[in-house]
Amino acid sequence: MPQHRYSYEDLIAIQQIIRDVSAHSLSVYYECSTADYKADGSIVTEADLAMQRELTSELVGRYPRVEMLGEEVGKTEQQRVIDSDHDYWCLDPVDGTTNFHATVPLFSVSLGLICHGEIVLGVVYDPNRDECFGAVKGEGFWINGRKVARPDQPDSLGKAIAFIDFKRLGPALSTSLVQDTPYKSQRNIGTCALEWAWLAAGRVNLLLHGRERIWDYAAGVLLTQEAGGKCETFDAEPIFRQTLKPRSVIAASNPELFELWASRVRSAL
Repeated sequence: MPQHRYSYEDLIAIQQIIRDVSAHSLSVYYECSTADYKADGSIVTEADLAMQRELTSELVGRYPRVEMLGEEVGKTEQQRVIDSDHDYWCLDPVDGTTNFHATVPLFSVSLGLICHGEIVLGVVYDPNRDECFGAVKGEGFWINGRKVARPDQPDSLGKAIAFIDFKRLGPALSTSLVQDTPYKSQRNIGTCALEWAWLAAGRVNLLLHGRERIWDYAAGVLLTQEAGGKCETFDAEPIFRQTLKPRSVIAASNPELFELWASRVRSAL
């Protein structure tokens, strides 16, 4: 397997690009965006389109040979990028668009870099708190460019905080988790990428989702792995696949907690 050629210096440069573009493309539309509905029922705002357009332009300027797989382009173009042999960005320009449109301050920008079929660099940016969560494959995890000690992680499910999207779970699993709750507390904040980032940072301990797209999880999977966490699909497969089909997610902030969580979830499927 060829070695990727991206480093911490690239991560810092990419984070600055995301910060700069967010500063003018997001702020212009916050509290005044209009929304159109896509075929799947989700919404897209002017901010999504502006962010994707401007980030694509800035990234091409610095990395002209890296292609762009953006959420807000057509499926034919998305599939063409995935099927190519080129390195490519995997971008969700505004993850949590519904929150953004409603002025709920929980949304993020998610950018993964795919090289030789692997996620080699990931960034999730939270513009409301000016936090950049970043990772480079084999080199580690950073918040705003610095190594940060994670809080002590729980040693049992009963002490854990879980991010769970019940909307996309089957009725058997949802009912099991509600009737026999294995965790201390549950949340869902409406932005997959930021949930991954907070899991990597150790602010929450468990993650469960039934259907995430590649731009939802590409950066987050790498953040979690480089921070010491573990993640798989419901079927015990690696989450990342070069596919537009949704993937299920079981994740935890460390391997020991993951085994407990995965066992509990799979017993209810």
